[in-house]
Amino acid sequence: MAASDRPADVTVRGGTVVTAESVQVADVVVRGGRVMAVVAPGTIGVAGPTSMSIDAGGLLVFPGMIDAHVHFQEPGREEWEGFETGSAAAAAGGVTTVVDMPIDCDPPTVTAALVEAKGVAVERHSRVDVAVWGGLVPASLDDLEALAAAGVVGFKAFACPSGWEDFPAVDEATLAAGLAAGARLDLPVALHCELESLGHTAASEIAAVRWAAELAADAGARLHVVHVSAAGAVDEARWWPGVTVETCPHYLFLDESEAAGIGATAHCNPPIRDLDNQERLWDHLLNGAIDLMASDHSPCPPSLKVGASPWAGIDGVGLALPLLISDGRLHLTEIARLTTAAARLLRLPGKGFLAPGADADLVMIDPDSPWTIAPETTWSRHRQSPFTGRTVKARVVMTLVRGRPVFTSDDGPLAPGHGHLVRPHR
Repeated sequence: MAASDRPADVTVRGGTVVTAESVQVADVVVRGGRVMAVVAPGTIGVAGPTSMSIDAGGLLVFPGMIDAHVHFQEPGREEWEGFETGSAAAAAGGVTTVVDMPIDCDPPTVTAALVEAKGVAVERHSRVDVAVWGGLVPASLDDLEALAAAGVVGFKAFACPSGWEDFPAVDEATLAAGLAAGARLDLPVALHCELESLGHTAASEIAAVRWAAELAADAGARLHVVHVSAAGAVDEARWWPGVTVETCPHYLFLDESEAAGIGATAHCNPPIRDLDNQERLWDHLLNGAIDLMASDHSPCPPSLKVGASPWAGIDGVGLALPLLISDGRLHLTEIARLTTAAARLLRLPGKGFLAPGADADLVMIDPDSPWTIAPETTWSRHRQSPFTGRTVKARVVMTLVRGRPVFTSDDGPLAPGHGHLVRPHR
């Protein structure tokens, strides 16, 4: 049955339902694309001839992951990724909402009109729902109010050169003004925290967090530190009120020596660090000091992922849930918290929880069905994962977005074109 023909009235029966608060065997009843009830198995029957029943016995049923940090690069650079292939990779990994970064698309998302253009692309090409960060660069300061009105979740800036001339780093005056606007509009400012003068060192991350957090405290603003690789940057962030941090699977499951052996596909900024740092990151994850998990999915054409200075970006959307569940160090409830926390941070309506009233964004996972990450088992445009060759136990069996199947392990990604642009509660 084609995705367009699938009903949005569904009963997911007998799965182990995992939320940030609990683990329970239950039925999930979906009506009109929203969760109507989570009840004891067999409590509510299937209603009506258009309802679909899914047997989830033996499967984990998670709320879909909210990935707060992807670069899908549309419009303008679809040859790098695009919503069609990026959403396929997301759906295959149980990601039901992504938050797209303003950089890498062409032009970058620095005006309200460009937010609307991105929304048109989402509606046409995406399987999953999409929210949008607006760009904070010196030239966009006069556009921040309009970006907020257009529905961005916050403003994204770089403390160092981004690699694109049309998305320059913020100086102190620009960052202070952006933070003041964020405080006034009640939107977070996300920052790539490295300082050019200190290179891609741990000290560079720590110093950038300190610099930005002090400015945020002065402004009464919410600062979100993206893709933390240095454990010391988490330590620094925890000193400051209103500062949140994300990290990524590649920092948790690869260390510096492994990345060197893998080569260009593991090259990213901030870089993957040594084993001691990785163990400290895990300590932070286990003690709750890290707020959320994101992929920083930032792919490029293969021709740019070679040589002495390859593109600094990881192809990784859709791997967090399989890797974390397979690893086993985190309790299932904590995995659910980390992979849905972005919905609360960014105030995405209907997203990130599995209870009556939520959008029926669900992922069903077999926790013991080994598979190997390989080009034929991933779905991004260029399939250049640094995890290629790694075997994991947890396999996504089905992903639903607003009650509609968008991926099954039997059929792969289903037809695109059902994604919605998600705007935050203001």
